[in-house]
Amino acid sequence: MRITTLCMSTTVQRTAVFERINMEEVNRSIHYRLDASGKAVNAARVLNQLEEHCTFLICPAGMENMDEFVMLAKADGLEASIIPVPGRVRECCTLLEKETGRVTELVMDEPACTAEKDKELIAKAEKRLRNELQKALKKSDALLFAGTTPKIWPEDFKVRVCKSVCDAGVVLLVDFWGKELLSVLEVCTPDIIKINAKEFCGTFCKTEIADTEKLIRAVADKSRELNNCIVITRGGDSTIGAFRGKAYEVPTERVQAVNTIGCGDSFSSGFLYEYLKTRAANSGEPDIESALAKGTWCAARNAECEKVGTLYE
Repeated sequence: MRITTLCMSTTVQRTAVFERINMEEVNRSIHYRLDASGKAVNAARVLNQLEEHCTFLICPAGMENMDEFVMLAKADGLEASIIPVPGRVRECCTLLEKETGRVTELVMDEPACTAEKDKELIAKAEKRLRNELQKALKKSDALLFAGTTPKIWPEDFKVRVCKSVCDAGVVLLVDFWGKELLSVLEVCTPDIIKINAKEFCGTFCKTEIADTEKLIRAVADKSRELNNCIVITRGGDSTIGAFRGKAYEVPTERVQAVNTIGCGDSFSSGFLYEYLKTRAANSGEPDIESALAKGTWCAARNAECEKVGTLYE
């Protein structure tokens, strides 16, 4: 199996553990860790743990601090094409509070590059990135494309990438929503759309659907309309899936959670891995129940770890 992962929001993740966080006081961490991150980077790490060397990561990285990201990615054994761009790799900080088990994430986006020389470098980086992607797709069973695209990239970047993947006949899983997803759906249909309930409603519904049965019907109807697979994660609540109009629901696995950041990315990896595995074994028909179960298992293992986007420390 070979899966390419594409991450446009490359991240250095700082995970800091505190006994308790008090907003009006200076807080000193018990310890902290650094990891390469970003939704598709997290997914690549989990895929590599499910089957060593099964994934290839493509991502841009800001030149000012990309050496740190490259070092962290190598430490995880990720096979990657990391493309330099102007600016910095963004940073995220996950705060874990041991006393209460509370978790939050602080995202520090880097400012967009505006200088003309930067725009020229970005145009060259885009050309290289697309060339790398086309080469990778020739050897890939699927592309996992997750996360937001920084504003330095052309507005139609996601549309053009997704169209090229669909035209190549490669399975496409996307994990983004709203205007970006709707723009893609105007020109092609990803095989798998994996988003959370709030994102699904924000993209396809006028109001949020709180009732589980109504949400299941809405997801099934949309998957029938698109003739594809849609998976909706809901945190600690059951996960909803639909394949060409047939609905599925699986419970989450109850665990003693340490860090829930990256659970959705871990779910995507497990789901796609099992989707492809069963699809190959069943003459092109994936076993959605098995894929949902595998995704759920991966999300649960991630929640048990301090490190973001992993099955084990």
